[in-house]
Amino acid sequence: MKQSAEPLQALELEIKQTLDILIHLALEEKHAEMNSSFAKLLAKVQARGLIDYQLNVLVEPQTCATETCLLLQSLQEAKSKPRKRHKLLTHRMILKIWLRKNPLFRKEFLPQMF
Repeated sequence: MKQSAEPLQALELEIKQTLDILIHLALEEKHAEMNSSFAKLLAKVQARGLIDYQLNVLVEPQTCATETCLLLQSLQEAKSKPRKRHKLLTHRMILKIWLRKNPLFRKEFLPQMF
């Protein structure tokens, strides 16, 4: 699936902005707001045809810009982790992986959380 560059650049910017918001919400332990922001972002990623409604990644993450790539890789990693039977993949599981993949979060914000 070939994507045009302009909408994907706008999506990359939105992913960066959402990531900043999510980092601050994580620091403030506002998990409901984190889930809401993340759900809106996933809907936009789905609308661009990068994932389906089951959160399956439909493109090669490496072909996307940096933050989009990290998000898609995080989705793949979250889906591949073993879970107890019948336990649904939650936004929080994906968020934990995505935030840990982000260098800014690891270096600046994660140490503040402890």
